Amino acid sequence: MKTSTLSLFALALASTGLTSLPAAAQDDLQRGETVLERRRPEVEQLGLRAGSFLFLPRLEAGTTYDSNVYATRDNHEDDFIWTVRPRLDIKSDFSAHALNFSASADAGRYSDHPSENYTDYALQADGRFDVNRGGALDGQLFHRRNHEGRGDINSFAGYTEPVTYRTSGGEVGYTQRFNRVRARVSGSAQYADYDDVGLIGGGVAPQGDRNRWEYATVGRVGYEFLDGYETFIQGTYSWTRHQNERDVAGINRDSDGYEVVGGIATDLTGLVTGELFAGYLVRNYDDSRLEDFNGISFGGRLNWAVTQLTAISASASRQVRETSSSPGLGSASSYTRTLLAVGVDHELLRTLVLNGRMQYRMDDFNGENRNDKVYTASVGGTYQMNRYLFLTGGYTYEKRNSNLNAADYSDNLIYLRVGAQM
Repeated sequence: MKTSTLSLFALALASTGLTSLPAAAQDDLQRGETVLERRRPEVEQLGLRAGSFLFLPRLEAGTTYDSNVYATRDNHEDDFIWTVRPRLDIKSDFSAHALNFSASADAGRYSDHPSENYTDYALQADGRFDVNRGGALDGQLFHRRNHEGRGDINSFAGYTEPVTYRTSGGEVGYTQRFNRVRARVSGSAQYADYDDVGLIGGGVAPQGDRNRWEYATVGRVGYEFLDGYETFIQGTYSWTRHQNERDVAGINRDSDGYEVVGGIATDLTGLVTGELFAGYLVRNYDDSRLEDFNGISFGGRLNWAVTQLTAISASASRQVRETSSSPGLGSASSYTRTLLAVGVDHELLRTLVLNGRMQYRMDDFNGENRNDKVYTASVGGTYQMNRYLFLTGGYTYEKRNSNLNAADYSDNLIYLRVGAQM
């Protein structure tokens, strides 16, 4: 079945008649622009204008083949997932300030496993108020509904369906530039609300003890010591407060923490952009039975325009994340996630962009003898048939190796979607 889907993708591309201009005919990349962001005037989305706002509607529909629906080590069950992805972006073009909105959804329906059906969505509003020439106040509000995939850390094989949850919150910040010095302070808050889930064989697994508020405040000061190079120091203080005083195991999972990092940001004539940083991270838990964390933190992202047609991106991060009292997690207070990723985007034709991604992720559980290593590789492409229609498809392979043997799995995903935009 995997071969037939890939053949369908190839046939669809061939049937459109790839008569586009060669990629060499592209305009030069602008400063800080990536291959994916490059303007393509003859096929780019025009949208619908209403005063100072531009409405950009888009719709994708297609199918995904999943070789291991339940993300299990043995006895894999495969299925086709029929997906629909509508999206609407509303962008302002004021001479000063900015105000934007977005709404999107992702609905999936399984042919043979209806219990795995999902409907996710996201709503967001963000804006910027230019206070003066070097200072701006910005803010964001959001509400999202998501589900935890079967391969998620907190997922349990005994659940009758994926866990669904909602996150709502916002952030406000202020940035000010003084010649070569740039300073920023921000604060954020978000609330996570989880739905209970049924158990195979009867009963319900309550998830309400995972409901929580997460708060953070961040301060950053940077100095541009050379044109295109900025060194900075950043401090973050964060705290988590759960709705229930204790979880189903009688543990108080509230925590406080801080992170201090230093790094360098670059915008070298637009060819290399991004930042790298490293520092120290601490997470302390109110309950003495939970293991605290303190150690090295790091992160960053880089985009390199190798040529006018090819771009390489890389990212790295190390974070401490929340866990629950789900089976298999034992007494873990949290898990430390280390992530390394690299990607390549290449314009084969003016309207055909190919991409490849590789990612390594390690989840080390604090307070529990469990360590997961996840390897992901993917290839794909998007062909813009004309200004209104496009075709996208690809293949993803993922494998998890864990010292908890039952947590091992491998999965193959092949997708093909047709999209329309105005």
